[in-house]
Amino acid sequence: MKLMLSFCISLLCSISVFSQTNTYSEAAAQCLKSNGTYAYYETIYESCFKQMQDQYAKLDIPEETWAELKTVKPEAMQAVNSRLVSAYSDFFTLEDIQSMNALYNSHAGQTMINNPNALTKKDKKQIDTFYKTTTGKKIVNSQSGMKEKMQVISDFWCGDMYKSVNEKLEAKGFSVR
Repeated sequence: MKLMLSFCISLLCSISVFSQTNTYSEAAAQCLKSNGTYAYYETIYESCFKQMQDQYAKLDIPEETWAELKTVKPEAMQAVNSRLVSAYSDFFTLEDIQSMNALYNSHAGQTMINNPNALTKKDKKQIDTFYKTTTGKKIVNSQSGMKEKMQVISDFWCGDMYKSVNEKLEAKGFSVR
């Protein structure tokens, strides 16, 4: 009986931890999309891919091959998203992420991200109020650390993409070395 009770408690704890982790991941992924970080990494993906195409131009690789290689974009974006969520978890709690999402999904937040010159006095006041909160202060204080982590994530992620494309090209008979 004690064994069964211990098992049930362990199972409930595991489910609770998984649920909290999943909730955090979903909220952080939403934050990455709302604040423009995801779009930024899509731009990096396109840039890295273009660099690879330019680098291998002398091999006359057919467009169909490049199109096939580019179909891994959703996979690559999911990989970077996971890394970014992990980086956020080093600095921000679920409550912080939820506060950020509230700001970034507001009119003022979207204007701040997409067209800062169009901010009204009311928008500026809302943003200023947010940055005076605990979460706002965390964002400001973590900028240096986040910038460092983001650079490492970008470097490794682009390196992984380069390696993957290189291996696939070699498997198709294109000698890239």
